[in-house]
Amino acid sequence: MNLQGIIPACVTPFIDDIADADAMQANIARWLASGVHGVLIFGSTGEWVYLEPKERRTVLQAARAATPAGKLLLAGCAAESTRRTLRNLEEAAEDGADAALVVTPVYYTRGKTEAQRTYFETLAEKSPIPILLYTAPPFTAYDLPLDLILDLAHHPNISGIKDSSTDLTRVVTQVQAHLPDFAIFCGSPNLVFPALSLGVAGSITAFGNVIPEIMVAVWQAVQAGDLQGAAELQGCITELFGRIRPFGIPAIKTILNHRGFTAGSPRAPLLPLSPEQGVEVIRAWEQAMQRAGV
Repeated sequence: MNLQGIIPACVTPFIDDIADADAMQANIARWLASGVHGVLIFGSTGEWVYLEPKERRTVLQAARAATPAGKLLLAGCAAESTRRTLRNLEEAAEDGADAALVVTPVYYTRGKTEAQRTYFETLAEKSPIPILLYTAPPFTAYDLPLDLILDLAHHPNISGIKDSSTDLTRVVTQVQAHLPDFAIFCGSPNLVFPALSLGVAGSITAFGNVIPEIMVAVWQAVQAGDLQGAAELQGCITELFGRIRPFGIPAIKTILNHRGFTAGSPRAPLLPLSPEQGVEVIRAWEQAMQRAGV
């Protein structure tokens, strides 16, 4: 398994408030055609906390059928309890996921480092597929301690991390630790170019949904040593991020629907954008694509 590259944190298409497997397959085909290296389903952008167990399995099976060998299929498998997370991991393995992303549990264990260490070590020992840590302070209001990350990285079944802390110093520290067989993915759109230039394995972000062409172009520029070109593309990403960030997942779905993907609506209690907000985020996306020239 080659853990690297640009991986969109895919939206879950809710059509008439039902997670639509056919729409997911069609969307994945379009993302892959843009050159991304794989897909993540059931990440934060995938509204995983709103999914029912039966929906998870139906959508994951569809995603597996749409994702060919050689392209990564990652599945978010987190839950607040160890028991439920392990069940999610078992089902993900049965349904064909290559690896699992597990966000830090926080409802009762925020700040309780040893509880979280035991949680991840237990998962790593029992999971039938490799797991990636996922620290996501914008959603959990807590950052997995760096010392704990560096310790857990040595477990043979913990294969990487998606770090959405927005702290480049943390990313640099992880890269400089030269952790064996541990892939570091940047989770912030604002850090794609600097993180890649410093040696991270790739980027997993919501922006891989709406501007996969730009994200892949940054990857290719860094691989080719064209740092100036990559920096210019990063400017396009950063400007777009600043303009649509306040609108969250509904903005991502609005842009995707405008592009001809089938993203559907956000699931309640998330609200769709107003018509005025929709015009604003689509304009921001159009200008980013024009500026990038991809």
